Amino acid sequence: MTTATARARVAHSLAMIEHLDDRLRACTWVHTEAGEEAARIDRAPDPGPLAGWTVAVKDNMDVAGTIRSDGLGPPHRPPADRDSESVRRLRAAGAVIVAKTNLEQLSFGATTQNPTWGSCRNPWDRSRIPGGSSGGSAVAVAAGLVDAALGTDTGGSLRNPASFCGVGTLRPSHGLVPVDGVTPLSPSLDVVGPMARRVTDLRRLLAALTGLPALAAEEPRDGLTLDGLTVGVPATYFLDDLEPDVARGFEDVLLLLRGHGARLRTVTLPGVADVPDAMSALQNAEAARTLRDYWDDPRLTNGIRDRMLLGRSVTAEEERLASRVTDAWRQTVNSTFEQVTAVITPATPFTAPPVAAGDLVALSRRINRFTGCWSPAGTPALGLPVTPADNGLPVGAQLIGAVGSDWRLLAIGAAIQAVSGWHEPTPDLS
Repeated sequence: MTTATARARVAHSLAMIEHLDDRLRACTWVHTEAGEEAARIDRAPDPGPLAGWTVAVKDNMDVAGTIRSDGLGPPHRPPADRDSESVRRLRAAGAVIVAKTNLEQLSFGATTQNPTWGSCRNPWDRSRIPGGSSGGSAVAVAAGLVDAALGTDTGGSLRNPASFCGVGTLRPSHGLVPVDGVTPLSPSLDVVGPMARRVTDLRRLLAALTGLPALAAEEPRDGLTLDGLTVGVPATYFLDDLEPDVARGFEDVLLLLRGHGARLRTVTLPGVADVPDAMSALQNAEAARTLRDYWDDPRLTNGIRDRMLLGRSVTAEEERLASRVTDAWRQTVNSTFEQVTAVITPATPFTAPPVAAGDLVALSRRINRFTGCWSPAGTPALGLPVTPADNGLPVGAQLIGAVGSDWRLLAIGAAIQAVSGWHEPTPDLS
């Protein structure tokens, strides 16, 4: 992170948004007067650990003085009179909110092709989607519009766009980061998390979001070196039907871990193949109840309406059976972390697909195949870029840890990035 003044950093961010966002459609609102806030930070005697960082916020969170669109067109509720708690904490640490970002309607999909705010495009190849539902946040970071961004993740909404766009992200342990002032989708699964290019930046962002002093967050912790680390590699499911470029990128990160002294241990995860269907039933049913006021909303696209109908059709018996599957899965996950420090898997089975009309429900399920199963376990998951595809598209991996091991995961990720350069390339947007 540079040492430029807050005003200079904000001016740069606003200039980048003005120059690029008509092509990327990452933003739904831009804080054109953010320079005044930055000037106050520059004058402050103690501006905070994130002084002058430019941040974009997914447009399902309250930012004082702005509407919370949730990806929908008008009419909108009145502008928020206060920040969501996560935004408030970042501001208190010295960050400047410069934009709100594009998303899937009601955060209920994985493409960010929005009929109101624009078809958000992947900065590595604008003919491809960025993923979602936090697609605009990932694009804003990848394209250098901002230093960092906030998004939400229910079944993969931070991790799949981070993978497709080549940035880092953390889905925190469920409940670690406050969700006050954020539109819920499926509250038993929803989290707020940060996106940034470097894991060291994610660590400082999480410090601000949790209220932990930044110095404490940067102290050496278990897993800061890779030597002796025990990492689980699933025997099945996560390695099935991978796109060749994804398989190569995943093999490269395993080689890196092994080459720096980590012990790779094959782990079996019985029942994992049953989790996506169970998780989908529970998420869709809970979301349909949470979003009941939108059942007949004419603003919804057909794809979002289809997901809503799926949730409404889940029976009580189907929910009970799905809960039984996810309860057993949590026990499996907990026992796995008695054997290994972390588990590593690909983040998505393929690179960013082309923009195309199609079945939102089916595509979202395919995109979140490797991410959604961890959400019911409440575990943290760290998304990292690995070796890119031959055509230059990003490829991502995810590190999963036991509930509450967020700082340890970030230390492992920082150690990986200290001996690799996979997070350094940026898209050519000239």
